[in-house]
Amino acid sequence: MPRIKTAPRTEEVYLTLKERIAAGTYAETGLLPTETVLAEELGVSRKTLRSALARLALENAVVRIKGQGTFVRTPEPGEVKLLVIMRNTEDITEPGRYILPGIREEAAAAHVNVETCTDLSLALWPQEETLARIKEKNYAGVLSFHAGYNGDEPAIELLRKTGLPVLLVHAMRSDAENTGFAVMGTDYPRLIRDGLLYLAGKGHRRISYLSFHEHRIGRAEYFGLLRELGLDDSPELRAEISSFNDADTILKEIGAFFDSLKKRPTAVFCFSDFFAVCLYKYLKKKQIAIPDDMAVLSIGGLIGCDFLTPPLSTVDFNCHEIGRTAVRTILEMKQKKELSRPFMVTPHYVVERESTQKKGAPRK
Repeated sequence: MPRIKTAPRTEEVYLTLKERIAAGTYAETGLLPTETVLAEELGVSRKTLRSALARLALENAVVRIKGQGTFVRTPEPGEVKLLVIMRNTEDITEPGRYILPGIREEAAAAHVNVETCTDLSLALWPQEETLARIKEKNYAGVLSFHAGYNGDEPAIELLRKTGLPVLLVHAMRSDAENTGFAVMGTDYPRLIRDGLLYLAGKGHRRISYLSFHEHRIGRAEYFGLLRELGLDDSPELRAEISSFNDADTILKEIGAFFDSLKKRPTAVFCFSDFFAVCLYKYLKKKQIAIPDDMAVLSIGGLIGCDFLTPPLSTVDFNCHEIGRTAVRTILEMKQKKELSRPFMVTPHYVVERESTQKKGAPRK
């Protein structure tokens, strides 16, 4: 069954107080009620209330003064700035382009300015000049969309020299080890498992996986997972696609893969939404109906899955929430004077649409 995202109680309290502050509820004195009074009024524990107040304090919406209380605060425009380093690419598969709106939304709510640049623009000038420019800007921290570091890249040295907290927004565990920076990322083995469990719950046993090398899960681990879940572990069911973003190559290799199969799978699990789009084209050409002849599930939820025909089911990264969490995390690191944190796993969710749903079945 798909896992359904629910807003925690702390989030509800945070949003309620934020709305009240914006509406001027506490404008007359600028002072919020005491924690005891406010917790009772909102029907929550003081622990939950304090978590919400701490987040508001991070966003400069309130000031908490020991022994005096919590006061509404209006920060000066542009008081806090973040640098966001984008990858120098227009690739439709680049996660940064889908995560950035969440960063901008959360930054706006926190009265924080966001300035973006590309990795190429940082590399154009001598490191000393770039470093001086970053320090001159007085950023609170750096969010970067780079991943796949081996540990000796010049960019790592540059970012370390800034003395700022650095967060790699959508990267791998190895990036945390190789850079020493704070890293947010997906637990891909768990994600693959959840996707397979979902398809198995739909009655599928013969499932193909369109993979890209071993970027998300190795062959041995993947086939071990199939055996653990009681699924068909035939090696022929895993395709190794050689490109992650060249449509012609992907289409050609998908065709060769399916032509080589003696028996068609009932479901296909795709490395990315882009792989799924290419698969849709192939299946349409072959007059193979989705989902009645073959179900399709992808990883990502990035590229307008609701607008495909049929709408594409995904194991969703929830890019918007990744962006919002990144801003909250980097501001908290700045406040606590932290330059790094242990690897932070971001959640994923199965979002069921028609591509995995037989006709007549109720949508989850």
